[in-house]
Amino acid sequence: MSKKLVYFFALLGAMVVFAPACGDSDPCKDVDCGVNGTCFEGVCVCNVGYEGDACAEEWATKFLGSYLGSDVCGGTTYNLSKPAVITRISESKIQIANFGGFDSILQADVKLASSSDITAEQIEYNYTDPTGRKFVGSGQINGNTLTGTYTVTYSDGTSETCTFNYTK
Repeated sequence: MSKKLVYFFALLGAMVVFAPACGDSDPCKDVDCGVNGTCFEGVCVCNVGYEGDACAEEWATKFLGSYLGSDVCGGTTYNLSKPAVITRISESKIQIANFGGFDSILQADVKLASSSDITAEQIEYNYTDPTGRKFVGSGQINGNTLTGTYTVTYSDGTSETCTFNYTK
């Protein structure tokens, strides 16, 4: 048998092995990922800022609402006398009014805790408020409870490390 025929049969065999069989279906045929995602192997891969089976849920929405709770800074507990209120800036950014009881506004990014997570339950912030206080930290939501840590640096250069625990 000539080399050309050997190569031809090898190529033909490869085509038969790797070609889709009759009746094979597209795993994404009946999967709707909406405008915020793309189907891959029958599963929606959502754009940043979205999650859920059809990529219709914004990350920010689970954080929205009014929270009461406390902050512990330098060993002293401060109970919020008025709620910290979280509003939406975008699908992956929130604004927190009265964060830490400072009666100011803080902006935070909503993120996945790790690249393997399918839901975003983490916030991160590195934000200087209008009075010059800088807040750097992170938090996570679990149900209706938002917890985390931060360092606040005041305009005079002093700082405190704090934890917080807020409930909707």
